Amino acid sequence: MTPTNDYTITQFIDDARAVLEQHPDDREAVVAALSPLVERVLWDDGLFDEKYRASRENGRDRFLYHSAPDGSLQIYVVEFEPGKPTPVHDHVTWGLIGVCGGRQRTGRYERIDDGSDPQHAELRLVSDEVLERGAFYPLLPPNDIHRIETVGDSPSYSLHVLGVDLGRQKRNIFNVETGEVTAVDGRGM
Repeated sequence: MTPTNDYTITQFIDDARAVLEQHPDDREAVVAALSPLVERVLWDDGLFDEKYRASRENGRDRFLYHSAPDGSLQIYVVEFEPGKPTPVHDHVTWGLIGVCGGRQRTGRYERIDDGSDPQHAELRLVSDEVLERGAFYPLLPPNDIHRIETVGDSPSYSLHVLGVDLGRQKRNIFNVETGEVTAVDGRGM
């Protein structure tokens, strides 16, 4: 995609809300419809407008653009500092994550066990890529297990468009080496 700044986060929010109204019960259709819009909005420099800066969570700065009162849609950017990767985790909801600044190494995993033990998981690394501005990927459970790490000496930023307010969501942190799964409430990681 050719970078342009003609599509704003405000337009994206309106479009995302309309997509959810069109496909209230079809997360695959929502992700498919939002994908080209996410690709466009990643180039909006207005994503870094200070009026959107929210309080730090888990030691990371955030820019919050939209949080639906019913928790059905949340849109924000997270700043990832060098040397502070996320653990391997899931979101347990549909979503899209796109890089809007810097470079991020993103590892994506799939669960290869039967999922019968909620405290243990066998994971396989599916992809390990360095992504730059404009790159994005979908989250569709159970294929939403990933890890994000900044590449380089400057922070990186990624837009998160999620089908739930993570503050209301139970999710998991995975230890790939031991197989241990730790359930966490909300954004706690």
